[in-house]
Amino acid sequence: MKRIAIAVVVVGVVVVGLFTAQRFVGFGKGDGKPETDVQLTIQSGVCKVKDPVDRLGGYYRNKIKWNVTNVDCDTPQYVAFLEYRERISSGFGPPDNAVVDPDPAYSKQIARGGSDTVDAKIDKFNWDSFNDKTYKYKICVGPNPNPSTNCLDPDVDVWPF
Repeated sequence: MKRIAIAVVVVGVVVVGLFTAQRFVGFGKGDGKPETDVQLTIQSGVCKVKDPVDRLGGYYRNKIKWNVTNVDCDTPQYVAFLEYRERISSGFGPPDNAVVDPDPAYSKQIARGGSDTVDAKIDKFNWDSFNDKTYKYKICVGPNPNPSTNCLDPDVDVWPF
């Protein structure tokens, strides 16, 4: 009976140690970072998001931030961050509206030379202790609120707990 109790305690200590080590060493902490810049520029006569946009990433409930700047689009623009799809072996899963909060996230109107910060938080829990979950999402730009066309599709990582 004592051997079973000792084995249970040892297994518990190992599991807690792995989670703690992963959290501080970052086994699954990928390329994503909690903040990224988004630049709006004229490309072939159309205001678009300048590619590339750095990959975002964070742990469950951690804040993420897009710093949006209208570099040279004459017409004031709105930006939307939406349609998160998990990267899976066969491509991408269906849209998941529980990856970030709020979803979708919107900027204010941004005039030429102006900027806005769009805040959100990771709302998806990742049970895999060693691997990030990566989601493709859209950044859409337009002269009207809540744009859903004219989009770029960078990634966001959800880091393991």
